Amino acid sequence: MEVILKQSIEQYRVIIAHARHLERLLQKADPEDLQTYTERLQQLQDAAGVNDERVFELYAADSEYWQQHPLFIERNELLEQIAELNHLLLPRIRGIMAVIASELAQIKSGRTAVAGYHRPVSKLPVAARGVG
Repeated sequence: MEVILKQSIEQYRVIIAHARHLERLLQKADPEDLQTYTERLQQLQDAAGVNDERVFELYAADSEYWQQHPLFIERNELLEQIAELNHLLLPRIRGIMAVIASELAQIKSGRTAVAGYHRPVSKLPVAARGVG
């Protein structure tokens, strides 16, 4: 169990380090960088999730002992840090999403407005209308 907890702790440290890059990426707003970031974060979370299943299985066998274990306590502290990072970043992400949604709506509105402008066919020369 200690080996699994140490692995879990390392995985969550890597996730925290990765999450700290998000603030910089949000400032740049480069879609490719954000896509790469998201894919890597998903990989890290998936790996941690697999390891967490083993932690929970072993924890269930003797929860009183493991609750007091220093490695388990350290792991829980890392999880709290991740929750805090999420709490701090979520409003910023929502703000960016709102701005993007507004910009998309303006673009869509602009396309609709431009699509409504047509040159009157009757004022075109006869050759331009395909006659003649």
